[in-house]
Amino acid sequence: MKEEKGFYFDFENDPDGIITETVSMMLQSIECKSDEIPNHLLNGLFSKTNFRNVTLDKDFMCELFDTLYTTNRFLRGLTEKELSQEEFQQILLSWHILLWIETLRRKQVVSVTPFPIFDFDNLPDTEIDLRLNNIEIQKLMN
Repeated sequence: MKEEKGFYFDFENDPDGIITETVSMMLQSIECKSDEIPNHLLNGLFSKTNFRNVTLDKDFMCELFDTLYTTNRFLRGLTEKELSQEEFQQILLSWHILLWIETLRRKQVVSVTPFPIFDFDNLPDTEIDLRLNNIEIQKLMN
């Protein structure tokens, strides 16, 4: 068990340390922007929340997102909130799309101003200024 800033890390199913590292980032800065996520963590979060991946461990994905959502609300001083399945899926899908956009930004396919990555309650309404890099898109298409 690890302790950081009075928060105890004891996740039963975290073989790659993705939950632990992400919660640790949240403890450092709840207002963390997308460009601050280390590449290895971004890749892990993106792959672990990718519904199109046929080998996706859906139980882990739900545990990951539930832990991050609950931790975020706790750190913001908000009461615990039980999400309906529809709300959970909408927020998770919105978050996954934002992780994907940040992945594309790092590959220089799009340019986008860094955005808050852990503002889960506002994700479905998040607006970002995104510009496509036509040259890089052409490379991906060929």
